[in-house]
Amino acid sequence: MTAVKRGGPLRRTLLTILGILALVGLAYGGFLLFGTSSASTAPRLNYTLVTPQQGTLSATVNASGTMQPRSVVNLSFSSTGTVAEVLTDVGTTVAKDAPLARLDSRDLELRVRQSQAALAQAQAGYERLKAGSSPEEIAAAQAQLAQSQAQLRQVQGNVTPNDIAAARAQLEQAQAALARLLGGPKETDVRQAQAEADQVQANFQAQRDSLSTAKSRAQSQLEQAANTLRDRQADYSRIYWENRRLEDQLNRFNQELPQQNKDQEAAALRAVQTAEESLQQAQLAYEQAQQAEITGVAAAEAQVRSAQARLDNLLAGADADQIAAARAQVAQAEASLNKLLGDQRAGSLGVANAAVANANANLARLTANPREADLANAEAQVQSAQAALEQAQLALDRATLRAPFAGTVAEVNLKAGELPGATRAAIVLADLSSFYVDVTVDEIDVAQLAPNQSVRLTLDAFPNMTLEGTVARIDPLATTGASVTSYNVRIETKTTDERVRSGMSANADIVVAEKANVLMVPRRAVRAEQGQFFVDLTEDQGLCQADLANRPLNPPLRAVAVTTGLSNEQFIEITSTELTTSSCMHVEGVDARLNPLGGPPPGPGRGP
Repeated sequence: MTAVKRGGPLRRTLLTILGILALVGLAYGGFLLFGTSSASTAPRLNYTLVTPQQGTLSATVNASGTMQPRSVVNLSFSSTGTVAEVLTDVGTTVAKDAPLARLDSRDLELRVRQSQAALAQAQAGYERLKAGSSPEEIAAAQAQLAQSQAQLRQVQGNVTPNDIAAARAQLEQAQAALARLLGGPKETDVRQAQAEADQVQANFQAQRDSLSTAKSRAQSQLEQAANTLRDRQADYSRIYWENRRLEDQLNRFNQELPQQNKDQEAAALRAVQTAEESLQQAQLAYEQAQQAEITGVAAAEAQVRSAQARLDNLLAGADADQIAAARAQVAQAEASLNKLLGDQRAGSLGVANAAVANANANLARLTANPREADLANAEAQVQSAQAALEQAQLALDRATLRAPFAGTVAEVNLKAGELPGATRAAIVLADLSSFYVDVTVDEIDVAQLAPNQSVRLTLDAFPNMTLEGTVARIDPLATTGASVTSYNVRIETKTTDERVRSGMSANADIVVAEKANVLMVPRRAVRAEQGQFFVDLTEDQGLCQADLANRPLNPPLRAVAVTTGLSNEQFIEITSTELTTSSCMHVEGVDARLNPLGGPPPGPGRGP
């Protein structure tokens, strides 16, 4: 098993060994002590001597990427209005549902209060209908019945002067009403109706101009968002193709595209995505402004027509039906008076009897249970008022921008007293409670990966910091490049270190195999010949403890065949029993004063 990184530079050792002091002893013991006079005067040896060591050996797959927060969201108001308050700053940590900014909501609060009053009125009407008539209403109906019955008894008795006076008064009242209808409308009533019609017409013009201006402003913002999107797309296209040309040039020298160019391309792509979101928001605002203009103008036109109709009716005077009704009232009053004054008294008795019957029917209606149709209608009015209140409350709630999750404020693009910008998110919120790194692994190494495998992360900004992580997912679909088929792998890590920031370059070592308590030797100590692996042992096994000055230039050696197991870029596991921790191995071509673990792995024919 190998641990060679495919598709990216190897930025750190792929070795994990428990016991750092044991590794130092494995490297070359204590022969780096150059401070002695004997070492400084010793001849330069073209080899070094090492001994096998027991330890834990790890094989890893290496890849690189950038630290990304767990979640980043662009927050914007869904309604338009002036910013009243900005309640947070960049870098502030906020809880879920915490208010971040507010629009001027006075008009929305008024609508909520109006809706609450309408709901209370509808509920009261429903409860009143459901509960039935009150004792007071029933008592009034009973009193009306008693009065009608008394009037009947009075009619049945003698006719008094007061009865005749009342009948004459009713006749005079009916005659006066008929005269008013025949005389036409009053001048004051006409002037009042004309003024009302003029005011409604002026309101209609102002409403139409206001809605048209709002629609034009929304259209302008839409065109601006579209132009911004085209600019961002052009920038991204230019950067993308420049990077591709540079990649082609660098590939000739086995070099990768600089991270700065990659970051620039990613930033340009994010700018395109942000511009697309802004265009969608501007499109929605323009459509809402169009609909508002249609409905607003229609409502204002209806008010104009209503006021004009009232004026026209007043100017037209009473129609034939109204005059006929007034004449009928006069005739009825005359008949009533004649009944009291002559033999028509029988008609008065009929009127009194009808009044008694009407009072009886009213009392029966008040004491009966409410009808199902009336209850259903009252309940529907309550539900309609409740829906209107919820809609008004929702509009008021949307005037406050709240955090959808606990996180840190990354951007604030609002100022109190100004309208929110159309091209940028009002507030950008990031969840920094954990991070993830998306890396690319080629098709050979991805076969060794599985979810939940442990990962060690190091950051270019902090070389001495190691973060523990796990493989969260492996994309099922491949990403095919110019010459390599690879897969995206997401690595998740939790860290409370405030020094870790979004966008930092990270190197990931994914542990694909690990063995404890194995016998291992440096890769340089193993060579391959005709399909067999060998190590060279000194005939004098005590040379590893000898001083550099006392070592021969060409010590006698013997080749020992070995079998190997797990390996990485630095070490190889020895599974055969020919070697022990006391064996003294000869590593050719390495100066005895240098680290035999450094440098690239052996080439073909040198080692496994």
